Amino acid sequence: MAVVSKRINKTKIKKITKIYEENKFISGGKPYADEYNLNKIKIIREKLKIKNKNVKVILNWENIITRIIETPVMNKKELEGFIKNNIEDYFSVNMNEYLYDYEVMSLNKKDKMAIMLAVVPRIKLKEVLDFIKYCGLTPQSIGIYPDSISNLFLDEDYCSIAVIDANVEKTTLTILDKGKIFLYANILNETEDEDFSELMRSLDYFLNFYSTRHFGSKIDNIYILGQLYTNSKLCELISTQTSIETKIGFNVKTSKLIKKSEVDENIYPDILGDFIPVKNIYNKSIDFLDKFYRKNKKKQYENRLIIREIEIFFLITIIIIGAALIYTKLNLLKYDTLDIDSQIAALSSVQNDVNKLDKENKAYGDKARYIKKIESDDFDYIGVLETLRKGLPKGATIKMITMNKENINVVFDVNKNTIDAEYVC
Repeated sequence: MAVVSKRINKTKIKKITKIYEENKFISGGKPYADEYNLNKIKIIREKLKIKNKNVKVILNWENIITRIIETPVMNKKELEGFIKNNIEDYFSVNMNEYLYDYEVMSLNKKDKMAIMLAVVPRIKLKEVLDFIKYCGLTPQSIGIYPDSISNLFLDEDYCSIAVIDANVEKTTLTILDKGKIFLYANILNETEDEDFSELMRSLDYFLNFYSTRHFGSKIDNIYILGQLYTNSKLCELISTQTSIETKIGFNVKTSKLIKKSEVDENIYPDILGDFIPVKNIYNKSIDFLDKFYRKNKKKQYENRLIIREIEIFFLITIIIIGAALIYTKLNLLKYDTLDIDSQIAALSSVQNDVNKLDKENKAYGDKARYIKKIESDDFDYIGVLETLRKGLPKGATIKMITMNKENINVVFDVNKNTIDAEYVC
């Protein structure tokens, strides 16, 4: 694990510590994720006052498999579909147990494009990510070693070079052909002695493989980096047995990108290379982070999609209800019947008066008809009534009277007793 800072175009490795996959002194727990490793990271973060939690991961494992293939020129979407449908044809591993990714190395607009495919074991990668999470950190990217190394030699895209990252436990060989990755391999070292025989046999094999694929042409330059880059015996062996110009440490241009530090950057070339910005074709580089979280992201995306649909439906419902209320309110204002209702109320009282007048008019009409009848009968009704009134004894009243020209019938009420009388004209 390295703590790296970058200012403008200068990269500085501030601190390095080694994380053991399985600590021989502490048992239990998942790979990497034990208190010993956790405390090492915690101490570094506190000592250097690091608040940033982002972590860039560079994979350099023996079980990383890479392939260089050529395909007809395709756009980004077509290429993604092509690789997805044919990935199992390029690797003899169970793809359910591995993750794959790819990047375009070169593009010939006329007919062909070179693609680098890479697969890594899913379980092993999960162990690393679990440890990062265990430390309270956040993975930002997951690249592979050869990509980082190739970034250091972009200025030598006119020739072929072999980068030997020689370390005590293993050596990593990366062959770049005109700036593009041709081969990437890990070589386990014999730690009992320093005759480097196994390393030299493997190196000869891969250099001959390159020569065979390039019609006998040899590698132009060899760079030696890593823990053993200052080992004079190893450097002499490589130089004499390969007969290829051998250079120790970074090239001049790469050295300008490094800020002075107590850490020897030649031992950690992949870390520096990962911080060099490179514009990739289709803006696509190998990054297993998205691949690893693809299923989770898909579920999260589906959940977000459902939630978004609910939100949209709810919003549409609110808009419809709001629009209906506004429309109703506007139309009520437009057809305000308050004045009409008050006028109708006023007219109702007028109608009552009219009805009352009609009744009185009818009563007066009846009286007028009665008067006309009396006048037409030529009979003195009023005189008769006057006579009866004057002739009534005290205490007597007329309870009922009917009269015409021939007869007059009267019912008298005398002290609540009735008597009948008939008068004949």
